[in-house]
Amino acid sequence: MDGALCSRYGPYIVGLRGRRVVLGPPRCSTYVSLGDLARALDLGSVDPRLLPLASIPPGAVTTYRLYGEAVGLSPRAVGRLLASNPYPVLLPCHRVVRSDLTLGGYAFGRDAKRGLLEFEGALTGGRPHTVVRPRWPEDVLGALLDAVADVQRGTDKIKDQ
Repeated sequence: MDGALCSRYGPYIVGLRGRRVVLGPPRCSTYVSLGDLARALDLGSVDPRLLPLASIPPGAVTTYRLYGEAVGLSPRAVGRLLASNPYPVLLPCHRVVRSDLTLGGYAFGRDAKRGLLEFEGALTGGRPHTVVRPRWPEDVLGALLDAVADVQRGTDKIKDQ
């Protein structure tokens, strides 16, 4: 069912269409917290090499090279892997950039990637400012929920200003 479960995320709306997260779904019948959307995911069906994405916090990025080192792939193969991510935004593949810190590609387009990174506070002067080394999280859902809480705290700060 298209848009049965959706969450507002910064300038974008995130929806769950079957087993795939989509940006800007045409309609949402039920809005939920980003945490509830994360809990609805079938993480058992995800390629395990995508799970270190959960360790990249909002406001930071990693590079295709660093990600490849963490999961045993070439940077080019990382790009193909990320393109297969069924849960973009929630498994934040938008937080992976080129080694020269240019944004690189994204399933929903470079403007969406830039918008998400700007919303999360990861860009200064249009470029990423904090690069982290991804790691294998012990508890993927816990890492996702922690990241969602960080985003929510950031959203609350923006509303308070």
